[in-house]
Amino acid sequence: MDQHTTDPRTNTAKILRRRGSLRQIATKERGSLWRRPKSDSECVLPAGVEIYTLGLDPNDVSTFPRSYPIVLTEGDGSKIYVSCIAFRDPVCEDIAEAYRIPANSFADKCICLVSRAPGFCILRDTLEELFALCFSTDGSSKPLWDVISNLVSSVPLPTPGKDRVLFSIENSLLAVEVPPKDGLPHADISFQPLVQCLDVDNFLRLFTAVLLERRILLRSNKYTLLTLVSEAICHLIYPFRWQHVYIPLLFFSGVDYIDAPTPYMMGLHSGVDTYGLTMDGVVVVDLEHNRITTSEEIPPIPEPEFSSLRNEIMKLLYPNVVGIDQLKASLGSSFEQYPRGSSKPWGEDQDLQLSLLVFSQENTATQVFNAQAFLKKRSRSTNQPPDPMITQFLDAQGFLDYLERGLGSDENNNNLLDKLQDAIGRGQNPLSILPSPSGEPEIVTISDSGAGLSGAKYSYDRFPSNIRTEEQEERRKQILATASGALSSASVLMGKDSKAESLSPRERAGLWLRLLKLGASDDPLSSFEYGTILALIESDAEGIGGSGFVECIREHIHSGWICQLTEEQFIAVKELLKTAISRATSRNDMATVRDALEVSAEMYKKDTNNVLDYVQRHLRSLSIWEELRFWEGYFDYLMDRSSNKSANYATLVTTQLIIVASHMAGLGLPDTDAWYTIETIAEKNNIGYKQIVS
Repeated sequence: MDQHTTDPRTNTAKILRRRGSLRQIATKERGSLWRRPKSDSECVLPAGVEIYTLGLDPNDVSTFPRSYPIVLTEGDGSKIYVSCIAFRDPVCEDIAEAYRIPANSFADKCICLVSRAPGFCILRDTLEELFALCFSTDGSSKPLWDVISNLVSSVPLPTPGKDRVLFSIENSLLAVEVPPKDGLPHADISFQPLVQCLDVDNFLRLFTAVLLERRILLRSNKYTLLTLVSEAICHLIYPFRWQHVYIPLLFFSGVDYIDAPTPYMMGLHSGVDTYGLTMDGVVVVDLEHNRITTSEEIPPIPEPEFSSLRNEIMKLLYPNVVGIDQLKASLGSSFEQYPRGSSKPWGEDQDLQLSLLVFSQENTATQVFNAQAFLKKRSRSTNQPPDPMITQFLDAQGFLDYLERGLGSDENNNNLLDKLQDAIGRGQNPLSILPSPSGEPEIVTISDSGAGLSGAKYSYDRFPSNIRTEEQEERRKQILATASGALSSASVLMGKDSKAESLSPRERAGLWLRLLKLGASDDPLSSFEYGTILALIESDAEGIGGSGFVECIREHIHSGWICQLTEEQFIAVKELLKTAISRATSRNDMATVRDALEVSAEMYKKDTNNVLDYVQRHLRSLSIWEELRFWEGYFDYLMDRSSNKSANYATLVTTQLIIVASHMAGLGLPDTDAWYTIETIAEKNNIGYKQIVS
């Protein structure tokens, strides 16, 4: 589990932001555990990567490498499992020169292994061995990329329940094994983080919310915890499956998805601001403080099932997850028999899965199912009206999917629910339904061909890049040359008068127009255009970068642009405006903040239903809008700019106040705060309540 709260968003930029590349990486060949990715030469320095003057410092824990898992989902719901190590690596000399980065600097880098198979442990162990080998003082007997090539091309996916595949990375022996298919679904994670973060009652509330397919937002300051808890709860609802949006790690650029009206399960770092989002009906699970909040009631599991299920879980967890810990202790010494990375004996946490599975079999059918008949029969047996939780659950997509798959029918002779129901009916231990070991697995040893034959040793001061073709190398040089030229032009502009009139239309519009050429297949936050504009805004102490960017937008609007953005352009523009406003606020450059506010009210995107979404609404989290001085200054600016100076004074003031109020509404400021600001400005200008209302 994470011990640090360092944000890995920038570490994983090349992996998580470039979904097209990731699909190529994760397209596993049949029978192979993983595969080597295609080279990605389009992304030289992703936007937002932090630069450091210091690499690994044994005395500074914040500089240590960080390991964490990630789960991604494809459009068809299939999962991609990723193990990552983020660390500080020296910036390449050509990148440092092109982007004006000081020599001997370090940047966040992330390496990862990706697989369709749910094997977090073996992915993590393998990645850690590769990382350790790269920076070993003893060096490796083969070039690191040869080691990786041998790994991804030679290590097969084991036959479930039969094989144990042994392979080595230099002198370290690793093993991978897959459990039998006729047991509980393989969960290569521990359920302990989930039950340690939430007490039994909150755990059951979350379990119920997932079954009822609510909108669920997990919050934690540890990214690893978000992934582990999300995966754990998805496993624990077996035999049902989560059918909806599933994003265990939601990054800052996607925070607006929280307002989506359809069911989802998402994890968001607790440091990301959600102020201004509606959150109506969202089940917010605070894993740090064992707290669940929602504006809509979560109907509890009915009695007597609730008490029975709660008591069974308490036996496992009380006190402080003793049941699971004791079970692990009983298996303890046997772990040492296996090489690092081997799959441990199945079932460390299966008691918890079985307890929830018992609840499932008590409330599902084994043959043709009629929901109304079931509810009537249950009402007669309990002398109670139909229970809200059961009623809602029977309408859930996960339950309907379960019926369609026919898990309760005779088509699957190995159905665990049938076996469980039969075992309980016979008074047998539920554990008896799990497959028993059929003997020692067959050992499949993968040899490391060519290891150490030459006697040479290979050492590295940084993680080596993959070998690029001549075409890729040429493309890389073009990108760096373009970046260098853009920053050189910016340096010239910074030496000019900061007034907009001193910049030619071509100089102001160039990068902005290139940003608007982003297409549906482009990733805005990894694009060269976004990165260059962001660098200009962030590195420009005089403000020309930020004010110039806003002025480009204003001039484009005045030239007749309709202000509609694609989804990709919308993401890039809103993030750049946030940065420009933040930098302008720190310089007390209220003119740029004011201009940015106005252009944000013009630009919009449309969803599939043609509903407009304006950039301005996504700027709500910035603190400047809470300051009365800004709105007073903006009002004064509007009064000075008004072309109708001969109008009645009260009418003139009221007109400008309406403009101020419209921007407050566009930002989504609370009505009470907005009304207080409007009244304050009105009183200072001798306008009473009746005049404002009228």
